[in-house]
Amino acid sequence: MFLREISAFSLKTIKKGVYTEGSLKNIYVCGMEKKMLPIGRQSFSDMRKDNCIYVDKTQHIYRLCTEGKTYFLSRPRRFGKSLLLSTLEELFKGSQDLFHDTWIADKWDWTKKNPVIHISFNVVPYETKGLEAGLRAYLLKLFKKHGLNANGESDIKTLFYDLIEQLYERDGTVVILIDEYDKPIIDHLEHNEIEKAKENQKALALFYGALKDADAYIRLLFITGVSKFTQVSLFSKLNNLMDLTLHPRYATMLGYTQKELEDNFGDYLDDALLQHPNYTREAFFDKVRLWYNGYSWDGKSKLYNPFGVLLFLSNQDFQAFWFQSGTPVFLTKKMQEEAFFNADNIEVTTSFLDQYSLDNIEITSLMFQTGYLTIKDKFEDGELVLSYPNKEVRRAMYSFLMDGLAPVRGGNGTTVLHLKRAFLKNDLAQVEAILKATFASLAFDVYTHQTQQQVEGFYHGLVHLLFRCLGLYMQSEVHNSSGRADSIVETATHIYVFEFKINSDATAAFQQIIDKKYTEPFQADSRGKYGIGVNFNSLTRQLEGWKTDVIV
Repeated sequence: MFLREISAFSLKTIKKGVYTEGSLKNIYVCGMEKKMLPIGRQSFSDMRKDNCIYVDKTQHIYRLCTEGKTYFLSRPRRFGKSLLLSTLEELFKGSQDLFHDTWIADKWDWTKKNPVIHISFNVVPYETKGLEAGLRAYLLKLFKKHGLNANGESDIKTLFYDLIEQLYERDGTVVILIDEYDKPIIDHLEHNEIEKAKENQKALALFYGALKDADAYIRLLFITGVSKFTQVSLFSKLNNLMDLTLHPRYATMLGYTQKELEDNFGDYLDDALLQHPNYTREAFFDKVRLWYNGYSWDGKSKLYNPFGVLLFLSNQDFQAFWFQSGTPVFLTKKMQEEAFFNADNIEVTTSFLDQYSLDNIEITSLMFQTGYLTIKDKFEDGELVLSYPNKEVRRAMYSFLMDGLAPVRGGNGTTVLHLKRAFLKNDLAQVEAILKATFASLAFDVYTHQTQQQVEGFYHGLVHLLFRCLGLYMQSEVHNSSGRADSIVETATHIYVFEFKINSDATAAFQQIIDKKYTEPFQADSRGKYGIGVNFNSLTRQLEGWKTDVIV
């Protein structure tokens, strides 16, 4: 027998071991059952039956079920989309016992049930059968599951329509839940198979076309996926589809807020704190926020990715759990091709994020859709500021890009480690030697067929990545009233101002630091200040020229 209902006050007093008979009046405690972390859980029913922690999102769910009919929501992978649809399925099936302690429990009419069609492209066998054949096989299983008769000769649009119509005629208006709607497209983008992605896009457009014809039979339609950019072409006929991606009222429907994390996982946070005795509670919580919080779709609310923070609570060690769960090869290749290495504080408009097609893959939009960028700020005129959400993503992305650009590092990070030590020791000769060795080790084909501008972008990008990986405070293109420094690296004792040139002269680069007064913003700072001019020769592909001196 376990304690299941107890006031927050009483629970705290029990933990402290100073409870009184009055605080436990009419409550018999035989043991405390610690709920499980819901790591990898996508089934609401399994979570509830297996005594996992459920962060209650049913108030959001109630609102969308009572205020609208057809919805679309884009969120990155492993952000709780599948769990949301599973929760909706159990709600409309009338599984009242699963919702016993949730917000919606006493507000939902449990006497009304609806048939549910739940399609997850995670289990549609399109990879082995092809998309159309895989969808047909999946639909035929759904007919069998619901005890309906199918015409196996029909195309996928007709099959889908017939399934909806027959369920409606027998059981009433239908709830349709489609999970990872764009997976057959995204999978082929990851392998740079654009033509196959286009082929699947056409097949999906045909399939989803059944939804418009069956509109009168639908109680609720909810579609989720990673990408928002394919939504326009695939669902162009569903004129009333409400896009919740940037909707402020649903910004926190997926992911964990800071309050939700502390209220639901307090015991696990306390356990993790014990493994980091050098931190105060406040400092430890700040580090958890720095590493895993920061996702936002309204520029105000900050969220944890459930997958990453849950694995942290389980492992109790700071690692890039979410990033490592899916290697963004296609994305990083495009970043390298376009020398797109500085993704902090990018200004875009909300409409810009929709400007995406398979013929013109816009990298900023792609990074936002896939979760590597998030909204840092949002203005009333529709402008957004995008940036990396947190330390986990920023640090892992920089390291991943560095491994791709300079694989001779062996993937063990020794170059970055030695460079960091050189800065901390104020050993600028060693900093120069490491930078020279890094550029000398790059494969020749890195520069093949690149224009002068592309080579310059690559050069600046590599240095930016290398410095960003240091774990020191680093800024790129730092503005003052006279111009902007290329990079500034700060340690506890020194400030290093860099100016980089291509096919020029290191002395001229250093003189620019002096003439443009790049150290002026640090005049009141007592740390030592160094100017460092660097020149890169695009013909020899080497660092040729290094000028450094103290700046008073």
